[in-house]
Amino acid sequence: METTSTLPNFLGLQDSDFSFIDRYRVLLEAETAALALDFYDYLLSHPVTAAVFRDFSRARLDDLIQKQAEHISGLLTSHLNKPWRESMRKLGALHHRLGIEPSWVAGAYILYWRHWQKVLQEQVPEIDRDALRDALFRLLIGGLMVQLDGYARASRETDADRLALFDVLLGVLAVPQGAESPRPEKLLQQICEDLPRKSANVPMAGYVVRDNQGEDLTLECMAGLPLPTLQIPKTAEDPCWAALESGRTVIQSVEDPYAPEWIKCLHHRVKEIGMFPFGAEDLRGAVLIGAHEKGYFRRVGSDYFHAFAHLGEMVLLLRNQSLRDPMTSLPNRTLFQDRLENARVQALRNDCLLGVAILDLDGFKQVNDRLGHAAGDQLLQAVVQRLQEHLRAGDTLARMGGDEFGLILPGLDSVNDLGALCSRLLTTIREPLDIRGEAISVSGSIGVTLYPLDDSDASTLVQHADMALYAAKDAGRDQFHLHTLALDEAVQAEVEVRAMLGQALNDNRLTLHYQPVVSSGGTIWGVEALIRLQHPEKGLLPPVAFFSALDHPRLARPIGRFVLETALRQGEIWHREGLALRMSVNISTRHLLDTRFLDDLQEALAKHPGLPPEHLAIEITESAPLTDMTGAQMLLRACNRLGVCVALDDFGTGNASLAYLQRLPAHSVKIDRSFVLDMINDPNDLAIVAAVITASRMLGLKVIAEGVETAEHAALLIKMGCSHLQGYYFSKPLPPEDIPVWSTRFHFAPLMKDVVPPMNVLPPILEGHSLRVRMFLRALRHENPFPMHVLEKDAENYCHLGRWLQGEGALNYGQLPGFASLLARHERIHQLARTAKSILDAGNVEEAIHQGDLLDLENRLLLAEVLTMTR
Repeated sequence: METTSTLPNFLGLQDSDFSFIDRYRVLLEAETAALALDFYDYLLSHPVTAAVFRDFSRARLDDLIQKQAEHISGLLTSHLNKPWRESMRKLGALHHRLGIEPSWVAGAYILYWRHWQKVLQEQVPEIDRDALRDALFRLLIGGLMVQLDGYARASRETDADRLALFDVLLGVLAVPQGAESPRPEKLLQQICEDLPRKSANVPMAGYVVRDNQGEDLTLECMAGLPLPTLQIPKTAEDPCWAALESGRTVIQSVEDPYAPEWIKCLHHRVKEIGMFPFGAEDLRGAVLIGAHEKGYFRRVGSDYFHAFAHLGEMVLLLRNQSLRDPMTSLPNRTLFQDRLENARVQALRNDCLLGVAILDLDGFKQVNDRLGHAAGDQLLQAVVQRLQEHLRAGDTLARMGGDEFGLILPGLDSVNDLGALCSRLLTTIREPLDIRGEAISVSGSIGVTLYPLDDSDASTLVQHADMALYAAKDAGRDQFHLHTLALDEAVQAEVEVRAMLGQALNDNRLTLHYQPVVSSGGTIWGVEALIRLQHPEKGLLPPVAFFSALDHPRLARPIGRFVLETALRQGEIWHREGLALRMSVNISTRHLLDTRFLDDLQEALAKHPGLPPEHLAIEITESAPLTDMTGAQMLLRACNRLGVCVALDDFGTGNASLAYLQRLPAHSVKIDRSFVLDMINDPNDLAIVAAVITASRMLGLKVIAEGVETAEHAALLIKMGCSHLQGYYFSKPLPPEDIPVWSTRFHFAPLMKDVVPPMNVLPPILEGHSLRVRMFLRALRHENPFPMHVLEKDAENYCHLGRWLQGEGALNYGQLPGFASLLARHERIHQLARTAKSILDAGNVEEAIHQGDLLDLENRLLLAEVLTMTR
């Protein structure tokens, strides 16, 4: 049977040819050892190739000669089959990575040919000589082709790697003209974020910096793979410290048995780590780059990575100038704020307290006025030196301005730890100082707050510490003062609430009640699951009794998992009984942004397949995405892909703007009850409610008003176009067993005689749609740019009219027989737009304009159908 392999067929080699080679293989292999020796003699005779092997030991060279002999024998027996071809491609790729030139590979095959020619001439009968010569020639060509193919593939991969690295450099250095220059450290951060994103062989990139604070290298940024708690203590064996001390690049294999633990822990994710040092003297850093394969840095070349390190050196110099006080070399206010942001994250991760303090010198102004500014500067420098001697490794002392200093005190276990540290600092400040031969005594006042007991952002923590500083001064100075007088009581109360909630979770004393949500048309739409705590002594407690603990790092996820599991199980039961209610559950900010949230959601849905995913809505507060907008967007889109709806809860109470309705993939908005309750009497509340309803309707979102307590509230909300209502007017939250009974008795006739139809939001939507069509037609004639949400994939779901059709249009007219054809015509308009743009790009302007005319005609028919239906 003839071989069907593509390469042998291409070379004209048949099974009979391979059989012919096999017949004389013994003769050909007899020369294998001599041939291998001749090849390396050939390499050693050329200066360029001889330089590669100059330092090889005799044993290593003998090993290479043996491998060469094995390769010759393997070629003769291979029949160019698939396994052999794959091994030769790998060998070609290896030659590329080792820096072996293709001409060296070709030289080997030329020597093979010369040796076999001699065998043919001297030992093969003349009758077989030409046929065997032809078969061997084709075999050699096939072997060379496969090796060069592997070499070329590896070369293309290397070129792609280099282009990716070059692209990262260009992206960092290319600042648009007129754009504000980024802060220095943002450049390095951008490199670290771009490298894993743009290079397939770089799964992690980050950098560490050592300043004069201590003997640890601190991770300032890491992208790709998480190393959030990385701190590298100074040891002679650590390769990162070795790179810093020597100023030379170090490439470390993660499989090295002598590698430090922080590198060994990455062995499943990277093969080697390159450490590229930068900086000088007491301010140094290193770029850390992990690669998927051994030899990556040698293959790609180190110039690109040295460029990153040079950029890091400039960053350190600029940062040292811009972020440090020139007189004391302490961090300034800007660097203090940055470190405080990082310290807040670490405090939550490590579950410890973080002290944030403002220290002011008492009596400094008098010394400065009496002895002059030079003496004042000398006094400040002496106090700084003393304070640093009493601070712990990891503490930060910063100069905020004048004689005011900021302190970041991480890793506190209790309030007592804070008190002891502040007392030591105040004691050292009191000790007299020799300033120009005169003993000068000053004292200090400290204001301090504790995070996360004071659960504020970085700027607010500083404000609270500043307020406490003034309290310390008012109380007589030379002392420290906590942000609140009742801090101990507040801490104890919070601990008790957290313990109560944790114990209730362990004892299965948490339960869910369900408050109905009704549509403006008078039907039951769904329920919201609301948590309750059954206390053994106080009875059933509402969330206000334990709300502060719901988002605690240790409790947020377990409680979130409990709520998802309980609500979905109950929803599944109701669906099985024929009560198809949509289930809304509240998700805490911390659980939502937990990397395991999506797994928790998928697990709960899989356990309860009887509740369709589209009947589940997760409610998040509008302020939740502020912590990580990009991460929240990606996560919520993933929820959408699962079929789960997203609702923005308590809308209007946080810091978010109406723009969040556009940026977040939400399906509905819940107006906070604080606006609904007083909207009849308060014009400000009414304006906010009307604005949210109108914006949501135009974006195709459902609007749920909470806190509906009277018929008048319900009537006014319906007049404004609110689609769904929730509140005590309909029902208080009920235990699950009461919901079926309530649903059978429920009756709501929302529209009274004097109720006018809701305000129509369709006209401005149609005007915007028509304007965008005209802009598109002009764009085909190069008169203006193409508008957004026209040409993109699924653009029909995101344009002005598309949002309305999927939202309010589907709600009010989706049951009409002509609505489906309306959607199809709208989709056809976008398809015509994409066709016209494609034809225009191909250079056929006349045909593109013709397609635009067809689009215009379809659009006129669409508008006529919309207006007819809505009338």
